[in-house]
Amino acid sequence: MVDREVVRPVAATDDPLSWRVPPYQPALLMLLVCGVAALNIYGHPSQTVRIVTLALGVLALAMAVAALRMYLLVDDEGVLVRYLLRPAWLPWSEIARVEVVSDVRGADSIRLVRHDGSYVDVPPSLLQPSRPTSKPRALAQLTSIGNQIETRRIRRA
Repeated sequence: MVDREVVRPVAATDDPLSWRVPPYQPALLMLLVCGVAALNIYGHPSQTVRIVTLALGVLALAMAVAALRMYLLVDDEGVLVRYLLRPAWLPWSEIARVEVVSDVRGADSIRLVRHDGSYVDVPPSLLQPSRPTSKPRALAQLTSIGNQIETRRIRRA
């Protein structure tokens, strides 16, 4: 009888990490848009109220679309940051380090620094807690996310 070695197919070692805006936020914004539309269609408001509510509805719709389009994905090949209009793909070979920085659009966020010194900032709205949280706890959560990404980077290097 011949001994045969069992060969297992090569597969991804880790599941991808993914961060998005919580789904209830765009849903609430869409409910606001529906309420504004219903008011304007069935309520027959004055011209001033109509203009204000339509502006509010357009703003809420734009914010909902922005929230649905943005995400951060970390997988075996690299990091993908999707902004409103464009994605930024960084393979692990281009990333020198991952750091937590302050004052990115007025909040703390994660910065992916390339070997040439350029960087990509993750939109803070993707990583900030959705519930009221103390600043030290929010920073600790952000540091934990940064450490998870940095651990993946080190394993792939």
